[in-house]
Amino acid sequence: MLPPFLRVIQGDGITCDTIGTILEAMKQEQWSAENLTFGCGGGLLQKHNRDTLKCAFKCSYAVINGEGINVYKDPITDHGKLSKKGKLTLEMEDGKYVTKTEGAGCQDKNLLVAVFKNGELLIDYNLDDIR
Repeated sequence: MLPPFLRVIQGDGITCDTIGTILEAMKQEQWSAENLTFGCGGGLLQKHNRDTLKCAFKCSYAVINGEGINVYKDPITDHGKLSKKGKLTLEMEDGKYVTKTEGAGCQDKNLLVAVFKNGELLIDYNLDDIR
């Protein structure tokens, strides 16, 4: 047993399932659970990530040698992760946000705003602006 002022902390990747797995491994090795403190991160609080929210930021269009090409991914293991491709616009239709892909949108209706371009900060928002 470690002294009472000293503990091993495990916080990264902790979920309800991994706590049981870790404690069972400690039991098998005859270590006291009193030696361990679990952190309480997102895995225990909400378990939301880019996969569960189906949200990630990816390249969708590139210009190479002056020619525009659509960029996307369509993993053979999970077609649900198909990304949007081509030039994108975000538009409001019937009170709902709709993403138009492959240049099919209307720039006059586009709600997207360039914040960075070619490494340059175009708009320096503060927290009040974002809210």
